Amino acid sequence: MSVRFKQVDAFTRAPFSGNPAGVVLDADGLSERAMQLIAREVNASETVFVLPPSEPGADLRLRWFTPTTEVPLCGHATIAAFYALAEERRMGLKPGQQRRFRVQTLSGPLEVEVEWQQDSPYVWMELPLPSFFPYPGDYEALCGALGLAEVEIDWQWPVQITQNGYVYIPVVHLESLRTMQPNALLLERIEKRFAVHGFAVFTREVVQEGDDWFMRFFAPGWGVFEDPVTGTAQGPLGVYRYYRSREQGESPALRYRGEQGDLMGRQGRVEVRLEVDEQGEPMRLWIGGSAVTVFEGRFVIRDGR
Repeated sequence: MSVRFKQVDAFTRAPFSGNPAGVVLDADGLSERAMQLIAREVNASETVFVLPPSEPGADLRLRWFTPTTEVPLCGHATIAAFYALAEERRMGLKPGQQRRFRVQTLSGPLEVEVEWQQDSPYVWMELPLPSFFPYPGDYEALCGALGLAEVEIDWQWPVQITQNGYVYIPVVHLESLRTMQPNALLLERIEKRFAVHGFAVFTREVVQEGDDWFMRFFAPGWGVFEDPVTGTAQGPLGVYRYYRSREQGESPALRYRGEQGDLMGRQGRVEVRLEVDEQGEPMRLWIGGSAVTVFEGRFVIRDGR
């Protein structure tokens, strides 16, 4: 048995930048073990497997694997999967036509929109609205694990944790992100102690004028020491920024653009879009990005694997 495979760089239009994802478009018939082995062999932060839906109302099903484990949600690999589907004109995707899909995932139903920009697919995916809570741990230990000094933290913005286990750490200067040296073992200890899954360190200093923040993201417990561009972390930061701006008496924006990957030589950009109700409360959160296929081939599956 063999299955086609693509590697797609997401959140970029330039090959060899953004965040690479493995994409298996015809994963029906693969065992969970085979998916995990393929993801380990690909060795990207995530590989996505496209499957027929098993729930009513869903158009397709996605499963995401890091090299070591399955994860319930992944932004860049979803962008990559729908780019690949559109590139092959599957699911009724045609240039110039906007389509919306309902996706079955471990984290629940996921809405995805595909539009076309400059004759290229551009993908928007909805994320669950995050809830934010004060970080429950010791700041000195957190900074030590991240390779930061406490003086580098931007204390005008609180260190927060989301319900899905992401820790958001604001720093004052971009230079801190360049020079920080995280310790994977210490970060894993914090992950286990507080049931968190990733650390998003960000600053309001940016590389390109007009962008809104720069981020680095670490998730050693998921087998991803540093992720080049993390849509599921960039999106909630838009909500964080929205609330913080409102608290400071500013007029909050509904569109943001986050930077990531530049310090790894894989520049990526994530668009964040909020929809709010009449009272100005966020009710929907979307992230968007483009992508590019870098290479494709086949995996040969033997011995039932």
